[in-house]
Amino acid sequence: MPKRLSYTLAVCLLLLAAVLRLSQIATLPPGFSASEITDIRIAETARQGRVEVFYNVHGQGREGLYQTLLTAASSPGGGLIGYRILSVWVGLLALALIYVLGNRLFGNLAGLSALALMSVSMLPILLARTISPESMLPLFVTAVLLALSVSLPVFGDPATETPNTVAFGALSLLLGLGFYLHPVSFVVALLSMTFIVYMIITRRPFTRRTVSFTWFTVVIMIVIATPYVISSIHRPGLAAAGRLLVDDPSMSFLQSFAAGFNGLFFIGDSSPALNLPGRPLIDLVSGVILIVGVASALRCWRQARCVLLLIALLFIAPTALLAPNSPNFLAYAPLLPLIALFFGLGVTTLYHSLRRESRIVGAVALVALFGFNIAWVTRDLFVNWAQQPEMQQVYNARLGQLAHYLDLTTAETPAVLCTANLKPQNNPVTLTNTQMLALMMHRQEVTLRYADCGAALILTEGGDREQIVLIDSGDVASVNPFLQTWLAQGQVVNLPNVPANSVIDLDVSDALAERIGSFMTTAPIAFEPGLSTGSDAPDGAQAVAAPPIRFGGNLTFLGYEHDWAEFYAPGDVVPVITYWRVDGIVPSDLRLFTHILSDPTNIVAQNDPISVLPGQLRPRDIFIQVTYVQLPRNLLNGSYSISIGAYEDNTDIRLPVFSGDQPHGARLFLGQITVQGK
Repeated sequence: MPKRLSYTLAVCLLLLAAVLRLSQIATLPPGFSASEITDIRIAETARQGRVEVFYNVHGQGREGLYQTLLTAASSPGGGLIGYRILSVWVGLLALALIYVLGNRLFGNLAGLSALALMSVSMLPILLARTISPESMLPLFVTAVLLALSVSLPVFGDPATETPNTVAFGALSLLLGLGFYLHPVSFVVALLSMTFIVYMIITRRPFTRRTVSFTWFTVVIMIVIATPYVISSIHRPGLAAAGRLLVDDPSMSFLQSFAAGFNGLFFIGDSSPALNLPGRPLIDLVSGVILIVGVASALRCWRQARCVLLLIALLFIAPTALLAPNSPNFLAYAPLLPLIALFFGLGVTTLYHSLRRESRIVGAVALVALFGFNIAWVTRDLFVNWAQQPEMQQVYNARLGQLAHYLDLTTAETPAVLCTANLKPQNNPVTLTNTQMLALMMHRQEVTLRYADCGAALILTEGGDREQIVLIDSGDVASVNPFLQTWLAQGQVVNLPNVPANSVIDLDVSDALAERIGSFMTTAPIAFEPGLSTGSDAPDGAQAVAAPPIRFGGNLTFLGYEHDWAEFYAPGDVVPVITYWRVDGIVPSDLRLFTHILSDPTNIVAQNDPISVLPGQLRPRDIFIQVTYVQLPRNLLNGSYSISIGAYEDNTDIRLPVFSGDQPHGARLFLGQITVQGK
């Protein structure tokens, strides 16, 4: 095959591979799995300056090189695309190197065939969409094999070949840095040393420079790997030695090997995370060609290029086929380059075994096989796998879909996120839904308001159009019954890839203005006794103020719902529903208080909640706070006053109440309730 044609076809295959890996990358997978979230959290830890050889993940070690690279790759922005883009580019680079390696070892046809198989196989495509160190293993293994084939005299006379210093340097860096990537790097280092020893023994005479460069490679590898070895000695429980080959108690050695081999051609990984459950790694016809390639390599075992692949297969195959829960496709990642290269060798062997007049038929059959794989992977990836409920559960599809929707809409329409957990721990073992949603979003610059809609609701910009997003569940029943009356005025968003009943488009500016205006006549207010001009008694019938009333801290009280019961019994719960407007930056530690008083100084019951995050509030936002105050069970019959106010939690300093420009105490009185025993 002419080189120009080979290069042109290789570029076309790489473009096709890029389309398959980038298409719908923001929605497929729809979110992040638990393992991906762990790697992202490690990357964010590294971004904060805490870089370690390996990290302790629930008592198990995890090397940190991939996560450090992920930190750099996601610097422009994270989200469903930003965190995955590293795997995409790594996967495409692996394809390019596989073509180069196959071309170097067995010719243009082998390189193209290997590239074609990897381009349209489902596992390499999913690895390129997955945030995990395993996504880098095909590139790592291919780069090491290519460096070995270039640095050592795989072809020609060893006595006359000049050592490639760049290849030797690349080999030493790859082998040294590999220890910080994944435990399988130990296996790759062993196969590299084995091949080097084989070449020294069987390919004499070696030039002195080649031997010197070989020793130099070993020394550099040891120097780079020394910190890893030291860390392994200090923390043996986290080191790779305990993770390289893990026994699977559910299977015997033969059962695990048979299941792993079976997964190549017949029934593949049952996990929905990296496979359409049961789908084999490659089709049966490609499997036959792969076996032909292995047989061809065994026939040419005296040639260094064949020995290179056979030694690699001997070392890497056990880690893949004998992995726990075999067949485990994640463990197949380092085996993928060998599968592609043996497939390429098999294609070359079969093609050249045909008569010249029959080769056109073989070429057409090969193209047909390639077309079948394109149709197969397109259907299984974008239709069958995408619709798998198990896959959607693994990847937290609901949160991912909400994150994607918010990325598309929050630039124009403000969003209020309803969640019961407003203040999660800084470094929890398991992230909350809001924390996972934040990881999945690309638009980190937009302001998202957060409210516990079981007790509060934020109406942005005076009630103008906004989106209410039910994070924890798509059930309006989780919202406070009073607040549901406001949500009922909106429209539920029903769009593809938007979870049902989870987003409500709301515009209540007119209804809100009307409701707040009514408070002037229906919700009497009094200043603190001794400060108001109308009366010293906090009697709701003698209100001396009308809303709105300005507080300190850029907060304005707009009114309250005056719909208390005629009588309350001791032990009952009194609901107090208040409306507040934000006029500027409010204190981040803002809290509201609601007191039940027997007299102006004696508090018999209180509750000091705030069910929004003050730091996310913006000017003109209005929030409704529903406060429940439980009366003491031994409370005496009589009339009791209700007072409200605000304070800064860190200092316990109450915000002043203003009448015009003059301060009038630090609380307001809303009226009275009557307590009467049953």
